[in-house]
Amino acid sequence: MSSTGEELERLARACWSRAGETWDEVRELIEERDRVPELIRALAATAPEGALSYIGVTVLEDIAMDAESSGAEDGAIDALLAAELDLATSYEILSGPYPEFLERWQVRERFAQLLTPAQLDALFDWPARVRQRIVLDGEGTRLLPLSGWLDDAAAS
Repeated sequence: MSSTGEELERLARACWSRAGETWDEVRELIEERDRVPELIRALAATAPEGALSYIGVTVLEDIAMDAESSGAEDGAIDALLAAELDLATSYEILSGPYPEFLERWQVRERFAQLLTPAQLDALFDWPARVRQRIVLDGEGTRLLPLSGWLDDAAAS
């Protein structure tokens, strides 16, 4: 798939509006790796309220699993950092993956200068955040409901 900036934005908007019909194209781009930061930016810019954590699951976890199966280096966090998103957006994306992925990616170490210990602890507290999204709130965090975008898109 050719993936200019406009095409990535179109793809990102389609992902959020069609209940996943275009996520196969996203997976193809993940396998190519070189456009992943731009893909993450496009998905983040077009994400419905409350859906950013889904990027962590569908993109970052896919990168990790693809790397594991192919023996390649896991570049998930490098891709997220290269996307140059604001800290609040990156944090909400990181609230999607399981803590095991966060540990593998050394999130505590890589984000130690950017996040407080309490904010980092909240990312790793799976029982407290399951079926919710976690967002930055000053020096702490807040739990909010997940977006209903997937249910809404499936109904349309």
